[in-house]
Amino acid sequence: MANRNDLRWQNNYEALKAYIEEHHYLPDKRKVENRKLVNWWKYNRRRIRLGKIDPERARKLEELSNMRWL
Repeated sequence: MANRNDLRWQNNYEALKAYIEEHHYLPDKRKVENRKLVNWWKYNRRRIRLGKIDPERARKLEELSNMRWL
């Protein structure tokens, strides 16, 4: 059974995935309504660099990176 943090992580992941699927890039950090997702993304990318994230989550975030049009 997933705990509250796991559910929150999955919800943020799904929201960011839906945004990238629609727009093909990360949300604009200057728009207040997007800041939560952008900050969540940056926090998790930092955790990957520090080696402090579950490998499955790191793989999922890498998939999101590959979905973007750079």
